[in-house]
Amino acid sequence: MREFACKSLGNDCTWKHIARTEELLADVVAVHLRDVHGVQEMKPDLIGKIKNLFSNPSPTEAETAEGLVLKEYNCDLSPGCAWRYIAQTEELIADGVAVHARQEHDVKEFTREMMTRVKNAAHEWKGMES
Repeated sequence: MREFACKSLGNDCTWKHIARTEELLADVVAVHLRDVHGVQEMKPDLIGKIKNLFSNPSPTEAETAEGLVLKEYNCDLSPGCAWRYIAQTEELIADGVAVHARQEHDVKEFTREMMTRVKNAAHEWKGMES
């Protein structure tokens, strides 16, 4: 098991992920950086930097991560928005959507009702092809 925290790259972001293999973790990190932070190209130096920031999760976090399935949310806040967010929990997805809603859809307040709607709309991520 390996872990990556987005804040370790210097981003003001609470997202982190634990995966069984470094390859899977690198793929999930790439999706997060693309969809949330606008990183369009994963250059070899960035991939190397990310892999150097991988760490070992605590035994408790690793055990918890074993049973988690990645969830995906496709933005439905505005017609034609193709943004999506992938994370381990509905809570992390709601956090990411709140940031996106403020930055891209001028949503001033991410209400409890909006959070519930986002959590209910999250579904299992089927992988890079989805």
